[in-house]
Amino acid sequence: MLLSVWAAAVLVVAVVIGLVVVWSGDGGEASATPATTTEPSATAEPTPAEVELAPTAPTPEPTGPTSEADALPPSLPAVGLDRPAAVGNGVTAVVPSLEAIDGKAQGPGNVAGPALRATVRISNDTDEPVSLDAVVVDLATGADLAPASPLDDPSESPFRGTVAPGETAEGVYVFTVPVDDRAAVTLSVGYQAGAPFLVFTGSAA
Repeated sequence: MLLSVWAAAVLVVAVVIGLVVVWSGDGGEASATPATTTEPSATAEPTPAEVELAPTAPTPEPTGPTSEADALPPSLPAVGLDRPAAVGNGVTAVVPSLEAIDGKAQGPGNVAGPALRATVRISNDTDEPVSLDAVVVDLATGADLAPASPLDDPSESPFRGTVAPGETAEGVYVFTVPVDDRAAVTLSVGYQAGAPFLVFTGSAA
């Protein structure tokens, strides 16, 4: 009797195990482990070592005026103080007088004293009026052409306005020049911007 009961119990256990195996292999739903959702992490800032530097563009050369742009216009060959000088386009100039005066000071920065007063005459033999508003007159002394200081003397009368075709105009300029520096003087006249300077040289002693 005991043997039969034992055999029956063994049989029941075997049947149960078989059912469990069949159920697990034939589509029994296994308990799924919930998937862990990971929040996307923020992109880390690259370290300086990880950053690939972009090629550096060459520094552009500065633009603007060059030394040539700052250079003075050329000077024509010098002529004597009593000779006419020609630009070559119909404009000529002469120095009718270069006289010694006792310069009078007026205005700030002016000092009265020995001076030279130069009268310059410009002739217009072209077919068009010539503007005289940009005339430049300079005076230098000695072989090293030391610049003489302009003096705002009451007799000064710079060029202004225009000179018509076939006409002449005069301008008067005063420069401080000590008596001992008058053995060799050079007067330069530029009748307009960019034009070559007409140069007169000689003694004013």
